[in-house]
Amino acid sequence: MSLSFLTVSLISILWPCLSLGALVTQLPRTVTAREGETVTLNCHQKDTAYQTMLWYLQPHQGGLTLIGYGFASNPTMEDAYKLDYEVKQTDDYKNCSLEIKKATQEGVYYCAAREGYLLLP
Repeated sequence: MSLSFLTVSLISILWPCLSLGALVTQLPRTVTAREGETVTLNCHQKDTAYQTMLWYLQPHQGGLTLIGYGFASNPTMEDAYKLDYEVKQTDDYKNCSLEIKKATQEGVYYCAAREGYLLLP
């Protein structure tokens, strides 16, 4: 029996032009998990004016896609990620976590912070 392992790389980003000066950090920076395990990624930002925190995924063979975001502690998930992912944001807007319920997607996960509400089509 072979075990599959997934490696998740984390990079903190700032929403271009809108959150300049906000320090966004993610922990742990790298995660290796058995396929099917639950993994939690944490993001922290120091500027409480930025109420929206977002999570993105960039698979090794694809472009950047939005997983979900928290705005004023109210999480919203993209349809494709609702079953296997969960976003949680604290009431003070400083912390946001991404729970990957069954690790199956290897790639780079990005956390971002932005001021105000995010309007999506």
